[in-house]
Amino acid sequence: MRPVSKRGAKADSQPEHKRSKREARRAPRTGDALVAADRQWLRVRESLLRQLKEQVSRRLGPEPEAIRSYARRWEREMRAPWKVSGKDELIAAVERADLVFGGDFHAFAQAQKTHLKILEALPTGRQVVLALEAFAPRHQALLDAYVSGRLPEGELLRRSRWKAHWGFPWENYRPLAEFARERGARLLAVGSSERGESLKAREFAAARALRRFVAAGERPEGALVYMVFGDLHLASGHLPKVVEDELQGVFRRAVTVHLNPERLYFALARKGLEGSVDVLRLGADRFCVLASPPWVQWQSYLMYLEDAHDAGLDGDDGDGIEWTDHVDAMIRLAAHDLGLGAGFGAHDFTVVTAGDRGLWPRLKAGLNRRELNFARHSIQGGRSFFIPRPGIFFLARPTINHAAELAGHYIHWRLSGMGRPLWRLPGDFQALIWSEAVGFFISKLVNHKRHAETLTDLRLRLAVSSPRDQGREALMIAIEQRLSELLLFTSGRRRAPRLRPRRSASWLDAARILGGMMGERLYLAYRSRKISKGALLSLLRLDPSAVRQFNGEYESIVRRLGPGTGAPRTRKERL
Repeated sequence: MRPVSKRGAKADSQPEHKRSKREARRAPRTGDALVAADRQWLRVRESLLRQLKEQVSRRLGPEPEAIRSYARRWEREMRAPWKVSGKDELIAAVERADLVFGGDFHAFAQAQKTHLKILEALPTGRQVVLALEAFAPRHQALLDAYVSGRLPEGELLRRSRWKAHWGFPWENYRPLAEFARERGARLLAVGSSERGESLKAREFAAARALRRFVAAGERPEGALVYMVFGDLHLASGHLPKVVEDELQGVFRRAVTVHLNPERLYFALARKGLEGSVDVLRLGADRFCVLASPPWVQWQSYLMYLEDAHDAGLDGDDGDGIEWTDHVDAMIRLAAHDLGLGAGFGAHDFTVVTAGDRGLWPRLKAGLNRRELNFARHSIQGGRSFFIPRPGIFFLARPTINHAAELAGHYIHWRLSGMGRPLWRLPGDFQALIWSEAVGFFISKLVNHKRHAETLTDLRLRLAVSSPRDQGREALMIAIEQRLSELLLFTSGRRRAPRLRPRRSASWLDAARILGGMMGERLYLAYRSRKISKGALLSLLRLDPSAVRQFNGEYESIVRRLGPGTGAPRTRKERL
């Protein structure tokens, strides 16, 4: 990755890959001159990744030589001179291609989501054949019936024996299947017929399935075949070569998209560019998308292994995973970053999920009726939350981001002394925004590739919502509050709220949206050293439950964080 010239940087009308290079130049760390704090940050992440891999290895046993051989070849290709690119270049290459090899990390939902975003960025008129390793060719009739609407999702999973055949979370792959259904795209089964087949056998099985599909004349004229397959298979001498040998030039141009290679991530991190570069390129037809830090996908893999193991022991779908330990690990990671000391762990809380039979009795014991209504709304809406006393963390979704947010709320509670949930709305509204902001900020310390919505995102969501949508009121509150904050920052003037929502839960939803946006600005200010660690900890020690005093502090925080122009792209524009 050679340095980018500083000449010729212009406004945001430039292609996205040029903006990425410009953003990279603005990074606070350049070259190899990392300051001590950044070297420590890097060492902690490298150590965390090693620990996670060791834990995975202990669960799976020694890695077979065949996999080690594949990994070595893949690693050699990651040592090539990759260059900074961007989403625009990647999408343009995919548009010109007739075959894409998309790398998959099966247990990590962000992997499948990245390919979905690439597919959604293509022109709607482009026909797509989505080829999935997750299904064997004998499942093809089931996939056809599913896409046509003749087979419900549950029947597809049952009759294809999803858990026995593939085993990874269907929730990860559902958005891809729904994309095919909505776009009228073909779902093509190219996986192995049997579990336990060699890596090479899986590649030959995929190539033969693709050859049969083409030979039968089922590929629409000019259609893009987008194959989602394990990333280790995508070294140039593996699956791409097998497909080329099997189909003998049927596909004129193939593009390979790798995901989150740790070697390239840490190479960028040593130059201070890990937060500003999302796409790398090798030649015209090979790309790497850095959609997540490598430790996040390995943490998700460990969670998957633990959940699968416990479900097998319990004989059900589980919730057997010990989430409290995972949240505690994230608390310790964030506490280390913030200099809170090695002993800053969690010993006084329990993580519960919707499947926990004791959840509701415990909530009823610690909350009043109004607070219970907010808890019910959060549970039904899939939103995690923290009750300081009696120390209950509700984890709505088994993801790194949700668990890391809970870690953030715990750290905030410990530092601020906050003694109650901030659900006295609308009086607690600004206090709740700040609490959500701190949770989002801490989650960014764990996964800095996570992004909040922007004001443009909110306006787009509002534009496509109907007057009867329950979430519309929360969007309107969030937009009004954000515009009011921008006015306060630019002119120092306050604007009285104009909206009187009919649903009290709308305040809660709006605070979550705005908290993410403020947490994003707080993270950008902290990582660019506009806010020092000491100043940050002073902010985290403010008690938002002392509402009258805190509301004045909130305005000061808004002014300090500024308008938030550091992350202008919408979610749709990001990978």
